[in-house]
Formats: sequence, C-alpha cells, structure tokens
Amino acid sequence: MLTPTPDQRLAVEAPLGPLLVVAGPGSGKTFCLVARVAHLITRLGVPPKRICAVTFTNKAAEEVAGRLHRALGPAAEEITRGTLHRLCLTVLREHPDAAGLRAGFGVADDEYQRQLLRRLGVRREAVGSLLGLFGRHRLQGVPLHPGDADLLARYCDALRARNLVDFDDIIALAEALLREQPAIAIEQAERWDAILVDEFQDLSTAQYGILRKLAARASLFAVGDDEQSIYSWAGADPRVLERFRTDFVIARPIVLDRNRRCPTRILEVARRLVARNPTLFAKAIESEREGDFDVEIREFEDEAGEADWLIADVIRDQACGNLPWGEIAVLYRRHETGRHLESALLRAGVPCRLARGQALLDDRVIAAVVSALRVIADPDDPVVVEAFAERMLPRAMLEQVRLGADRGADLLGSLRAFARRSHGDPDAKKAWRFIYHVENLRALGRAHDTLAPLVDELLANQLGRYRNPLEERYAELVDPLECPGAPELAERLAAAAERGGVIWIAPDRGVDIAVKGMLDAGGLGNVRRITGPHLVSAGDFVLRPADARPGCWPLVVFKALQILHARQLRDRFRDYVAFDLETTDKDVATCGIVELAAVRVRGGVIVEHFSTLMRPGCPISPRATGIHGYRDRDVRDAPLFAEVWPRFREFVGSDVLVAHNAQEFDVPVLRRHAAGMDGAGELAFFDTLPLARSLLDASASLRNLAHRFGVDAGRSHHALDDARTLVGVLRHLGELKVRRARTAAAVQTLGHLGLALTLHATAEPAPEEALLRELALPAALGRYGNCLECYAAEREAAPGDAPPVEELVERLGGQRLMDRLRAQRSPAERYPVAVARLAGLVAASAAPSLEESIGRLLDLVALSSSDGVERDPDRLSLLTLHSTKGLEFSRVYVVGVEDNQMPGYAPLRDGREADIQEARRLLYVGMTRAKDRLVLTRVRRRNGRSAGGDMFLREMGLWAGAET
Repeated sequence: MLTPTPDQRLAVEAPLGPLLVVAGPGSGKTFCLVARVAHLITRLGVPPKRICAVTFTNKAAEEVAGRLHRALGPAAEEITRGTLHRLCLTVLREHPDAAGLRAGFGVADDEYQRQLLRRLGVRREAVGSLLGLFGRHRLQGVPLHPGDADLLARYCDALRARNLVDFDDIIALAEALLREQPAIAIEQAERWDAILVDEFQDLSTAQYGILRKLAARASLFAVGDDEQSIYSWAGADPRVLERFRTDFVIARPIVLDRNRRCPTRILEVARRLVARNPTLFAKAIESEREGDFDVEIREFEDEAGEADWLIADVIRDQACGNLPWGEIAVLYRRHETGRHLESALLRAGVPCRLARGQALLDDRVIAAVVSALRVIADPDDPVVVEAFAERMLPRAMLEQVRLGADRGADLLGSLRAFARRSHGDPDAKKAWRFIYHVENLRALGRAHDTLAPLVDELLANQLGRYRNPLEERYAELVDPLECPGAPELAERLAAAAERGGVIWIAPDRGVDIAVKGMLDAGGLGNVRRITGPHLVSAGDFVLRPADARPGCWPLVVFKALQILHARQLRDRFRDYVAFDLETTDKDVATCGIVELAAVRVRGGVIVEHFSTLMRPGCPISPRATGIHGYRDRDVRDAPLFAEVWPRFREFVGSDVLVAHNAQEFDVPVLRRHAAGMDGAGELAFFDTLPLARSLLDASASLRNLAHRFGVDAGRSHHALDDARTLVGVLRHLGELKVRRARTAAAVQTLGHLGLALTLHATAEPAPEEALLRELALPAALGRYGNCLECYAAEREAAPGDAPPVEELVERLGGQRLMDRLRAQRSPAERYPVAVARLAGLVAASAAPSLEESIGRLLDLVALSSSDGVERDPDRLSLLTLHSTKGLEFSRVYVVGVEDNQMPGYAPLRDGREADIQEARRLLYVGMTRAKDRLVLTRVRRRNGRSAGGDMFLREMGLWAGAET
C-alpha cells in the first residue's frame, strides 16, 4: 500500500468542517475519500449511519463501497452511499405530496421517455436532442421556444398521469422541495454529520443547491478538479468549486498535486495544454517518475492510413512488451470513430471491446425482461406496451401496423386487425405471438408472489433475440433430478450454505479451481479451495471428486447447482379458472355466445364448475352446429349474456382465466360481450398455446395435446368438456415446463463448467459431457466472460498442479479459436453474463411484495444510466474521451487530435471560448489516463473532408511537422 502524501494526510485528518480538496489526475482522490470516511469513524467518532458518500456514477459508488468494506468491515454497510440521483429519489419518496407527486411514484427510464415523446408526435431521430434540451431547461434554466415549452408541459403531464418522474425530474423536484420547504430541508440535513462528495466539479447548479441544503449542519468534504470538468452539456459547471469555497468560507483548498499515474514526459505535455485555460486554483502538479517513452504524434493522410498504422503499432507494442490487451486503450471524441476502429481491429485479430456505459438497458436480455416487467406492473399503459413492442417486433412491421391503424387506436387492437388482414403472412404470426405474450404477462403477475421465479419464467418464455444455449439443446440433456448423485449433492451444498458453513473443494489438477468458479457464479457463498492446512468446522462441507464417482464430478456439481437454482421453480398455475365458449359462427366481430363454461382449479384439481347455455341474439350457423351440435331450438329459452355475466364474474373472482388458443377468438369475443359490464376490465387471461408451442414440436391443438398426455378429452367442442380437458393438459405442460427450466438452469456457470470439463477430460467423454463442453466454449473463451481471469487469479494465489492459463486455452481449442470467438457477437455467449447480471439485480430488489420488488428493480434500471464504463483485462478498450474517468492504462492512443474533432469546427468558427476550454480539459483527461506510453494521432482528411488545423498539438509545443 502506498504511503499517503503530506497533502493527502492533511485532507484525511482535517478537523470536522467544510473542506475542499482539489485533486489532480492520478493524485489518489478516491483513496482520500475512503480514508477520510475511516478517519471520521475511527478517530473522530462519527457514527457510520450519519455519514453520506455521494459519487458521480453507480460504478464509482460500487468502487467506494468495496474499498470501505475492506477498510471498515460490516460498519461500511451503515454508510449511505450512491449517486446524488439515488439520494434525491429517497428524499422525494419520503415527501411525495410536498413535491407534487403521488405516493408510490415510479421512475421512467430512458426507453420509456423516448417512447412517450414518440407518442406525442416527436420524430424518432429528434427524441434524444429534445430530451437533452428539456434537461437543460429544467436544470440550467435554458429558455425554450413556445412550441418546445408546450411539448414539455404535455410530456410532464403524461408522466404525472402515470405517476412517474424522469431522470431530470429527480434533481429538479428535489431541489425545489428543499428550497421551498425549509422544514423538510432541516429534517433532511439533521440526518448527517458528514457528507463527502466525489467529482464535485461535475455538479450542476441545481445539484450544488441540493447538497448545500443537505449539508447545512454537516461537515462537507468536497473532492474535485476544475481542470477535469467535461460535462457542461449535462449542466456541470466547474465554478461550483469557487462557489463552495465562498459559501462555506473556506480559506484555501488542499491541493493534491502529486501524480502517481503519469510519467513526467506525459504530464508536462498535458499540463501545457490545460495551462491555456484560466484556472480557479493554483496548482503545481508533478510526477513521481520519468518514464521510458516520449509523447508521440503521428499524422496520416486519412483514417484508413491512421487505422493501419495504429493496428500494426498496437500488435508490435503488445508483443514486445508482453502486455495484457487490457492495458491498451484507444480514445476518441466521437462514437463513429470507435465503430470504424473496432471493425478494423477485429479483422486484424486484435481482441477489443467497444466500451460504453454499463446502463442495464444496454443489455438486450435485461432490456427484454425489464420491458416485460413494465407490462406486468402496468398492462394498461399504452407507452409500456409500445416500448415492449419496439423490443419484440421488427420496426418495419410496426410502422406498417401504425400506418394501417385507425386514428387513436391502441397498439394491441391495431395488431389484431393487422394479423387478421394479413392471414398467412409471417408478420401475422409475429403479431399474434406478441399479443399472446402481452395478454399472458397480465396473468403471470397474478400467478407469482416473488420476483425471482417470475424473472425465471420470463427468461424461459424466450423474450427477445437472445436464447439460453442450454434450452436450445434441451432434448439432448439429462434432467438434473435423474443424474446419479446430483440430488444428494444439492442437498449437502444447500445445507452447508444455509448453516453459513464453508464449502471446501479438494484439489484435483485445476478442476477444483473451475469448480470453485462454478459455485461462486452459482451464488453458493463461502467457497474455498483446500490448498494447505485447513480447519473444517461442524457446519462445513468438503467437496471431493469421490462424491461424484463413477461419474464426471464437475458435471454432477453442475447438475446439483441446477437443482438448487430450480428449487423455487414450480408450476405456478395451480389455482385458476379454466374456461371455454361455443359461438354462433367464427366471425369474432359479430358472433354470439351459445355456451359458456368454466372450472375452478385449486392445487391443480377441479373443485367446482360453471356451465350454461345462452340465447345468442342471432342465428346459429349450420357450420357452427356441425362443430358443437347446438341448434337455435336448444337455446331458445336460455338466458341472455347480460343475465349470465354477474354469475360468471362472481365465479371467476380474482382468479386468472386460462384458455387454449383463445386470444384470436374466445378472449376478444368474451370481452366484446362484457364491454361496459361490472368487473370486465379486471379480468386477466392466460393462453396456454404459446406455452405448448415453446415446449413441444408437434401439433399444439388441445385435442392432440390431450392425446399426447393421455388426458380424457370428453366431448370435443363442448365448453365444459374442453375446460376440463385443458386442466389435465395444463398440469402436464406445467410439469414439462419445470423440467425443461431445471435442465436449462444455472446457465451463468456454463463458462466455468467448460473449464472444469476440459481439465477433467477423459478419452471417451459421455455424450452429455461432450455437448456441454461444446455449449460452454463461447462463455469460457468469448469476449464477455471472465472465467479465464478468475482461473488465473485463483491459480496465482495457490497454483498446486493446476496447468497455466495458456495450456488451458490450448486444451479448450487454442488461441485462434479464442480470437475468433472474441471477434463474434454471439447471443449464446452473451446470455449467461446477462443472466448473472439479472440475478444480482433481482437480489438487490427484494421487497415484501412482488409489486414493490418490481418497482425497486425498475428504479434501479432507470438510475443505471450513470453506471460508467468497465475495462476488460483481456481486451483492448475503445473509449470515448468522456467515458475514461476513473480508468488508467499502460498504453493510450488518442485518435483524431485535429481541429474538426477537438475542439470541433463550430466552436472554432464561432469563437465559442467556453467550448474550446472544455475541449482542452477533455483531451487533458484522456492524456492523463496513460501510465507509460501516450500516442496522439491526426489526419489531413477524415470522412473525405479536410480535418482542419492542429491548434491543440501546437499549444502543447510538440508539433513541428508530420511523422508518417
């Protein structure tokens, strides 16, 4: 651990009171913040629960939380930490009425906001810029044109009608609340003895106002750097540092001026650039080392020559320096530059990652599940349904549906009309499938009482583009309950975990490392390898290869994990009402109902039935009579639907109505007849046809399903008999669904299983072992997994007889295979990572009710837009300059240091000095990410046009001509 510098120690050990720490790049600001918290608790006696640490991104909050936990242990859990948005959301939730909101309000995420504006008539390509304009108006006071002001009012009204706020509302409403309600401001301020704020220079004026109110009675510790303020488009204003010094009457800030990251040669060049800007604070930032490389500047004719040179140089430098690819970064101003370079690097076989923010909705699997949860939470919100459709249906098809729809028609109604008009068209099938999904989601919410099994069921429904690779080959896999030794092992693992005991893993030539990775990824908790003398307590369990003999022990462990993950999976449709009806003809818009029947099911068993004939009000067609046998004379004296409805509605109660292949006919017919009647709008329907089609390849008609499962079908096309038949069919479908879900569970452990099976390889593996090893390859070697990194770290800690990573890669198929897999965007590879991420999200959303859990999860998603960027240790990073904060690399290439990129054509043409100064700061931030070597490139022509001059290169004093 590095020894604190005198200035760091001065900041950490300062007495209680307002303190401004100006921290240059690489000067250890996060170290200071964490050490200050520890000092407050251990030396100054501040209770942890009265400390609040505010970070700019969720990623930074997680990093601070991890460091605090290592420094303070369990006491760290009592410290409030997170982004300012999360803190303000808590304040608003405590005082919704005072903020002009209703209790239980939700947060509209970016996808919802965009969809809402599109419903208000905004063109898709204009939505992003308009949201940015709205934010600048609400948080910075930027004036709006009358038309935009009217649109903002309608947008906010639509949000409030759905009891929602958006990301900017959280800050704007909290600032107004604390400013206009002094009693609430005092109540909130009294909670804190100390507030610590990271990246203070990135605060907007509104955010500064909030913190000033919250810290009215607390010791405010602000860490920032005016020279690293690069978010003016989001309202950031580096002058808040000066305001803080004035408002809190601080004599002088503490300046951390020792850079422990960059060598002198890089720091001096970067300082020459930023010195052109006016400064708020005097700094004399110095480096602790000289370094081995001069700052390089390279000029090229165009971006093709730039890319060719960069790739060749990256490959040469990586090989000569024996560098991990993760120690190399290519930085740029605009996203299109990164996309162009990514394609070129991948073609050259360089493992790379186009790193973007880690917002949860950037993951398509999570986005599909979240969209479905939104429908479950509010199925009557048309914006929610349309956002779900945008995720699930082709855009061209949706536009076609909208063009053909009646003005003001809802999307589901328009899709039904489109599907009927387009009978036989593949798009019609997609439309019906979507309708079935939406209608069934209403029912799924009622069939579950906790979030985790609901999410599992949504994943099993194969929402969106991505698929579980285990489900894809389900028919070739063994049910874990039928795997010898797996059920017993599952019980022993579960017992140890529930007792809080340690699960020890006996050594086995590196297989133990991979098995530990499986158990860790499976959430088993306290798992350790036996690498020397160890003490086994009474509640511990020692896992040995012999526990699975004569089988393959990694496979048995995997099957046991699947059993554990599937413990909460069960057939959720045990209590419901199954119904069916017969009609006068097959015209959904005009037919009358002849017979309506239903059976109440409890615990999968029929306990009561409802059955009646009805006078339809129109003749029964001969064709209909030929199907169900009823004639006009049979129903002449029967009651009308209006007379039957109250009894039927009472029979159904709050149960889900289950039917088979009913969304195209039975459900709309029943809804048409019941329109306007009491309780009609409260019904939720679940159609079993999609479930049957997802589980079976054969015909999914009710009669054929009954024959397949040996269910007595009674008199076909008689409503009561068909309802009874459906109960028997659904019981078998439920059992099959649970079996299939169990066989496809624990997919997030698949990559580690691949390593374990490879290390345990036998001359003649069983068919399932060979198949699982094949399915695991993308997760084990691909661009998204971290299995090899986990293996390397465990082996380094205690190598034993485990082979090195290089040998393991060869056993898995070799470096060329790994490079090929990492150059692909394989859904099979992405899926396990998404499931693991979802599991953490679900765990963080635990609440007493399903409704609250869904609400918490949706809040987390909405707040995750500030999650920051993760670097990958095994892939070159492609990053925008704005996304580099908090990161560092041995080698940094900054691409496009030319006037039309940095600072940009318009700022130079219009003489916008503030924009030019911020561009200097942005380039300064990027350059100071480099620990060893820095390369700057420019071209004469980019995208076929002149790239402009070289102002920044000349300001740095290094530009004396081109070197190509």
